[in-house]
Amino acid sequence: ALIRAGVWLCNRWAETWQYVVPAAPGELLYVAAFDDFEDEWEQSGGRNAAQITEGVMQIEVGEVSNLMFAPAAPIFSDFDLHAEAQAVDGPENNGFGLVFRQQDPNNLYYFLISSNGWYQVIRVIDGEERELSDWVSSEVINQGLNAPNTLRVIGQGDTFAFYINGERVDLCIPDKPDAVSTFSGGECFEGTMRDTLVDETFAAGHLGVVAITESRQPGVVVEFDHFTVTGPEDEL
Repeated sequence: ALIRAGVWLCNRWAETWQYVVPAAPGELLYVAAFDDFEDEWEQSGGRNAAQITEGVMQIEVGEVSNLMFAPAAPIFSDFDLHAEAQAVDGPENNGFGLVFRQQDPNNLYYFLISSNGWYQVIRVIDGEERELSDWVSSEVINQGLNAPNTLRVIGQGDTFAFYINGERVDLCIPDKPDAVSTFSGGECFEGTMRDTLVDETFAAGHLGVVAITESRQPGVVVEFDHFTVTGPEDEL
């Protein structure tokens, strides 16, 4: 009976235990050029699809006001994530970018840019989205379809920094924890522009890529490549 109880406890522990990749400063932790190791990425077909094809991860969102993301298998706590992304079809009023600290489909963060020159940070808890930073306009974004942009997110503990094409970008973060800020006319209302985000909701999770559609504008197709993860080198 004791042996059976021990086996049962070990099985329960194995179901919940997750290996978190250690992150030494500057160490190369993971690379995906999407030419191999397809089993390390979550893929699916249909109107909202994520497929590795012709050396890229392609995400297509065929439904309005929807999203599709593809996480990689490894789990990271601290990370420095780079990837190249470009929208190749659909409206320029779109959203695409990087997933980080993903627990499951209903619990994650993502960093988005749009083909018409905006960026945003979202947190999802139990399926409920919350804007941690409103859409902010930026000239550093290469606009239009077939315009590659290099995206980067650094996560160290509960602190995050965001980059577009090598430039660190500021976020419009609400002044009160439960409030919502608005960016308009170059100003952040009910919030403050900050170059870091502090949020302790998720301590570790999967990294990946994401694309979304806005209302009444389906058909977004985005390609991702050169997905690279290293250990953060400097304190944020």
